[in-house]
Amino acid sequence: MVALLACAPLLLALVGLAGAWLTPVEDVWPHLLEHVLPRATTNTLALMAIVGVGCTLIGTTCAWLNARCDYPGRRLFDWAMLLPLALPTYVVAFVAIGLFDYAGPIQSLWREWSGSRTALFTPYGLGWAAAMLTLCFYPYVYLTLRAVLLRQSDDHVAAARTLGLSPLRAFWRVRLPLLRPALMAGLGLALLETLAEFGAVSLFGVDTLTTAVYKTWFGLYSLPAAAQLASVGLLLALLLLGLEWRARSCQRQYGGQRLRPVRHRLGAGLASLAIGGQSLLLLVAFVLPIIQLLAWASTGAGRGAADLSALWNTVKIGALAAVLLVAAGLLLVTMHRHARSLTARGLLALATMGYGIPGTVLAAGLLLGVLMLESTLAGIGLGRVVLTGSIAALLLALYVRFLRAATEPLAASLGQMKPSLFCAARTLGAGRWRRTRQLLLPLLRPGVFAASLLVAIEVMKEMPATLMMRPFGWDTLAVRIYAFTIEGMWHEAALPSLILVGTGLVAIWLLVRLQERG
Repeated sequence: MVALLACAPLLLALVGLAGAWLTPVEDVWPHLLEHVLPRATTNTLALMAIVGVGCTLIGTTCAWLNARCDYPGRRLFDWAMLLPLALPTYVVAFVAIGLFDYAGPIQSLWREWSGSRTALFTPYGLGWAAAMLTLCFYPYVYLTLRAVLLRQSDDHVAAARTLGLSPLRAFWRVRLPLLRPALMAGLGLALLETLAEFGAVSLFGVDTLTTAVYKTWFGLYSLPAAAQLASVGLLLALLLLGLEWRARSCQRQYGGQRLRPVRHRLGAGLASLAIGGQSLLLLVAFVLPIIQLLAWASTGAGRGAADLSALWNTVKIGALAAVLLVAAGLLLVTMHRHARSLTARGLLALATMGYGIPGTVLAAGLLLGVLMLESTLAGIGLGRVVLTGSIAALLLALYVRFLRAATEPLAASLGQMKPSLFCAARTLGAGRWRRTRQLLLPLLRPGVFAASLLVAIEVMKEMPATLMMRPFGWDTLAVRIYAFTIEGMWHEAALPSLILVGTGLVAIWLLVRLQERG
């Protein structure tokens, strides 16, 4: 029953998407098939392909340099390469447009120097969106590969070298196959985020499946058609989830080796190239956006009480979601460890699959499911329950979207606890409640802190589901940033963006400290 209850919000969204096909929308689909779906599908697949290649090249190179090489400044770059994670994609997008647009400082300076009035380029389109998403999502590949390289020893490669393989052949035939599961896991996360992206692609004027769902809902005013269109995005998300799960299931091969990894000292030329390349990457992906945001914020007019209200709403929804998701995550990971029924274990695993569903897809399915639930409750005589356009409906969407972010740190902490600890406590006469209070919860405290931090930051940055499910007039910082940037009001969007970036930086610093303390 608990497993079914944990899956209920996700199942409600899936039922809503399935039920949408029962509503005829013949007047909308001809337009979607001719003008929307082919272009949106092509752009989505092209965007995922370009971002996948870019994240693989950048993430793999940086992970190898910082995990297996030694050069001046390596300790700084080791954690600094994570800084782009603190920048929401829609913030990077509007900063890039503000910098490189015709009226921006780059092209204005060019016109002043050259005397020409023609634009050098226009910062819109698929290429710009792919470049910005690559800069934001390469840390997913970097994180997973770095973690594996730090604990993977060199005994396999050493054995291959004794059998006559050259260093290059040993890398391709031994090292790369061992790294492939971690690479696929990180790449799967980056592709899932690309599929779910809404704000950045909207600003760059690229029609994808997520923007098509939003425009069908709020432009054509057809929620059933939007939910039917969202089913296409759901199929892509499920395919990526399957690939990502398969990659994670293969990662058990890393470990148990005897030889410790050896760092290779880079020569002066390679060291200079490594420092220069990573410095340029951080300059473009993090430093320049921060400088531009500070410049805009210093001259922006601001909105006073409206900004404070949005900040309070953001903090409130982040705290509520953190409490709800961490409490649910504690229950789920504990039950998953002790559940003996395959059905229960499968349902508990299903409950955490919502993180791969794009926010617009999730919002469309969940809203239809909530409407069906309201009508069902009213039909059986339980009264009129209004959930649509409420904080409760928004929390349901955030529960489905970010339950995985809560369960991963908790499951990692629980997996490090030896069952013999609890057996010893039972032999000393401690009951279940006492074992939970004095043993389980204190040992889970680091995981609870990390999960609460991750959930709060992800919820505060989340934009599409909040934009579509929030109560009328109830804005968060992410929603206000989108409202400002869609109108080209860069100065007004700068201060809320800096607040979100600041919270992300604090989260990264705290997580790094937790990792260093073990």
